[in-house]
Amino acid sequence: MNDLADRSLTFARQTAQAGLDAMVTIAARAPGLMAAGFDLTGQGAREIRLMVDEKIAAAHEGAFAAQMAWGWFLINAAFGGASSPQHVSHALVDVAEAALAPALRQVRANALRLTGLEPIG
Repeated sequence: MNDLADRSLTFARQTAQAGLDAMVTIAARAPGLMAAGFDLTGQGAREIRLMVDEKIAAAHEGAFAAQMAWGWFLINAAFGGASSPQHVSHALVDVAEAALAPALRQVRANALRLTGLEPIG
């Protein structure tokens, strides 16, 4: 398999894992979100605040990383470093990986934190 196909397969695996991690995170948070108004300790409100803050931070970090990856490609292309459609394809995968990396990392960390499990592999 070529490098682009390998990268695409790895990216697909990562996004599939993120989907599973998101389901675990939602399942772990749902009871607390439903009862947040009745929680006198404030733990539910803290978890909601953390959830929102993490999403905003991951979105900003991903957007910045995607801009940097695309900018790097444009600079590289301007100086003759991108001379084929394959270079463009790799650049687009670079941008997608950069954009999603913070979200993938955060959803994985949340799933592990909320379940108390250790990562496998």
